[in-house]
Amino acid sequence: MYAIFTARKLQLTQRINQLQYRLMQLSQRLQDLSVYSGNVADGIITPSEFLSSPASIFGVNMNFFNNSVPKSLFEASRATQMYNANIMNLNAASGGHYASAVDPSNPNSIYSNQFFIFNAFFKQALDAAGKAEAAKVKRLETDITNQKLMIETQLKAAEAELKQVEEQETKNIERTAPKYA
Repeated sequence: MYAIFTARKLQLTQRINQLQYRLMQLSQRLQDLSVYSGNVADGIITPSEFLSSPASIFGVNMNFFNNSVPKSLFEASRATQMYNANIMNLNAASGGHYASAVDPSNPNSIYSNQFFIFNAFFKQALDAAGKAEAAKVKRLETDITNQKLMIETQLKAAEAELKQVEEQETKNIERTAPKYA
């Protein structure tokens, strides 16, 4: 009879080892996602962030960098064009008085800060990309945390069953052992 308990004990030990390994994998994934979240927080991944990142997130770092910068450049260009068109329309509608009101000494100055306007829109687009990616990472972290909780529950149940099986195995061995009087 104790052979049945021994077999079950081996099965439970294997199950516990598998659950512990899966927990370790999920914990590592959470750590890697935390690094990635920090990398994308400002919307751009710097070379030092690339180099200090774990190898498991190298691909997602590259994908984010390759997608966020061109998309942000496009959005900044489009927003700058719309801004300039609005400024020109305002100035034209006011008969040139808008430009004079902005800078009386140089009415053409409303067109001279295009570089700064573009950079402001570019930074806004990068920040938006970083926030969107951080929200995706947060959802992933929540899913992984939920998986960990489920596995921890399974692990506790398996450990409790293993303890009971070991107790029963010990009792069964004691009960079937020869008794010499």
